[in-house]
Amino acid sequence: MARITTPVPGYSGQGPGTLHFNQGVAETDDEAIIAYCRSAGYGIDDEPPERQQPQAPDPREVTTTVVGAPVRDAAVDPRPGDFRAPVNAGQANPHGPEVYAPGLPGGGLQPTAPPAESVPDWAEGGDAGPDTPAPAQSAPVAEWRQWVITSVVDNDPEVHAQVEKMTKAELIKKYGG
Repeated sequence: MARITTPVPGYSGQGPGTLHFNQGVAETDDEAIIAYCRSAGYGIDDEPPERQQPQAPDPREVTTTVVGAPVRDAAVDPRPGDFRAPVNAGQANPHGPEVYAPGLPGGGLQPTAPPAESVPDWAEGGDAGPDTPAPAQSAPVAEWRQWVITSVVDNDPEVHAQVEKMTKAELIKKYGG
């Protein structure tokens, strides 16, 4: 009979195979269970159990390899070409309530990139387009409204009133972005 000791002192309960530990000790004559327990760090007869502690790697010794482009957060470092950059990105605390992602226009799944051949409404009639390019999607709604009124729509007070009531997402969806 071999005396098996658990790596956890004082453990009582079911162990490997048919072993039942009482206060960290069990006995068996099954050679397969003894061999398993020896390889798993249990104490056998007079040999003490090996306390196996998983060792986390020291981060100073870990080498990393960058695959692909470095990651950039559009909420912290917005660029004019960013697709659906957060509102107020680069202007306010990126972790505060002033910086938020725009909603999904029209619901449904949000595309991961702008359509390759998207045509804004103002270009449908064959016009040359606005005099100035559209603001960045991260620009404030006031900048979008001003751009639409001065560069895209006719000089109609009713249309201007409608534009002033539109959200930034509605302006981007309707007039380009």
